[in-house]
Amino acid sequence: MKKILLPLLTLILALTPALSRAEEHKAKPDKAETPLEKSMDALKKSWRKLRLQAADPAKNASSLELLAKIQAATKESLLYTPDLARDIPADKRDQFVAGYQKKMKGVIVGFDQVEIALKAGDNKTVVELLEKINALQKEGHKEYKRPE
Repeated sequence: MKKILLPLLTLILALTPALSRAEEHKAKPDKAETPLEKSMDALKKSWRKLRLQAADPAKNASSLELLAKIQAATKESLLYTPDLARDIPADKRDQFVAGYQKKMKGVIVGFDQVEIALKAGDNKTVVELLEKINALQKEGHKEYKRPE
């Protein structure tokens, strides 16, 4: 009996990670990403890393590189319309898109201020600005991003 149980247990333990990954894949249905989502995904990793290292003056050169990627993706995002706009009645859609663009322009201005502060070595201000931008981002996502 032990000769059978040990190989069986080994097989079960070996397959457990593969089975759990398969379940995770089933739980997330494939959906086509919009150009805006792709643009936002492009900046996500840089945004997180920048926020983690913003207070460290020794990493300002790296922070400026990350910021350049973020700024490019943010400016690209202005070219797109949020997917949620499709659900807005036609008579209110232009106002919705204009609100989105205004909010994005405010974020762009915030990133320009971060760049100035980084170049000046004012990391305390950088951290404060990033907190404000993060609040704007959360507010914008509530207003313009389709709930998942």
